[in-house]
Amino acid sequence: MYRFQQKVSGIRVLNAQAVVSDAPGAPPALAADRTARGLERPPEPRIGRRQAIAIASDSAGVRQLRGRASASMAVDRLDGGTLIWRALIPSARPLADFDVLVDAATGEVLATRNVLQEFRTGEAKLFDPNPVVEHGSFHGLRDAARGDADTHLLTALRRRVELRKIKGGQNCLRGEWATAKVGRDAHSVCRRSLRWKRVTRSKDSFEALMTYYHITRAQQYIQDLGFSRATGNPIDDRSQVAVADAFGADNSFYSPITKRIKYGTGGVDDAEDADVILHEYGHAMQDSESHAFALSQSSQAGALAEGSSDYWAAAMSARSPGTSNEDDVCIFDWDATGGPLGRPYGRLFGNRYCGRRADDQRTFAKADQGVCGQDIHCVGQVWSSALWNLRKAIGGRKMDSIYLASQKMYTGNETFGNAAALLVNADAMLNGGAHKAAICAEMETNRGLAVSNCP
Repeated sequence: MYRFQQKVSGIRVLNAQAVVSDAPGAPPALAADRTARGLERPPEPRIGRRQAIAIASDSAGVRQLRGRASASMAVDRLDGGTLIWRALIPSARPLADFDVLVDAATGEVLATRNVLQEFRTGEAKLFDPNPVVEHGSFHGLRDAARGDADTHLLTALRRRVELRKIKGGQNCLRGEWATAKVGRDAHSVCRRSLRWKRVTRSKDSFEALMTYYHITRAQQYIQDLGFSRATGNPIDDRSQVAVADAFGADNSFYSPITKRIKYGTGGVDDAEDADVILHEYGHAMQDSESHAFALSQSSQAGALAEGSSDYWAAAMSARSPGTSNEDDVCIFDWDATGGPLGRPYGRLFGNRYCGRRADDQRTFAKADQGVCGQDIHCVGQVWSSALWNLRKAIGGRKMDSIYLASQKMYTGNETFGNAAALLVNADAMLNGGAHKAAICAEMETNRGLAVSNCP
């Protein structure tokens, strides 16, 4: 893999790079392109280096340094090619590493960010992934819709977890990768310390804790797979705002416009089930890679998005302690147990209700012609199930990496056939094409897709 930095008149363009994959046995291919077109030679700066550092320090309120401040010239691609100084200020008072962008012509401070990695860890006892999985059955589990009352069993099914990456200097659920809020007014969840172990499901803060924990552990896994700002290959690498108990309907959603996730309270509170939390986070991940794809209105792109998010929920379930294949492929098994009227809304499979499944073996044609009709969630089960079959054949970490890398290449109205071809491309980039035969067999033979780069 080769990475190229865009420059204008020898000056680096901020966050403008192109990545070219060079897989063995295949021609080089453009894997990612964040360069900007139409940038012209910037005018000479009116603000000097020392002046830019002084402006940046004053703007950030720096009272004492703990090291040498520096500044380098760059072009801001997001502001039409403005010439800027990027000042890096190692501050002792306050303790921070300030990254400040200063307009080289006017001296205006365009952006200030503290990049010092100061994080703390909290504690809680939560569902991981949900009570049905932990209990092995829905029997004996009851959701008291009025007030989310505790029961001895539900309280006992909580597991001790660590709440990592909480930003220093505060005791709220605000972290590097998640900002959890609660209620229709989306208020913050804070306390005197970072110990939440006594919080049970009857407290609204329980759902906020669930969203913080499961989004953070998902992003940590993404980072572990090599997708981060540090590698120039991020996937929703930011503090994702998630609002638990945001409204009364039995529904949850990610908004590409507001960039927020909201979880409803109809029936079982949606944020009590990690499958729901991670499904919606899957949509945020898609949006971070292709905003046009997230906004697409085509039915096939919609089904692809829903199936991809179901797969992500299943994959993260597999990473919870002690889960089985049935636990993973049964999506929303706690949420599906108690619908808006207190009755299950999912289909019964053995000892659990499933909102959807990730082991549907139909072809896409049979799904379209069968019970699914125009229901993108139903058709999406075929895509999630195809990915799940590949995960079992290839291995979890490898398939999850292929899946994430392929989504970075999505365009607006994406199709199943092209998405399958992008899996082949991603495998070539990551593994030299070692799993091409398995991908092609699953997508063409088992699912009936025409995939352009399959033999």
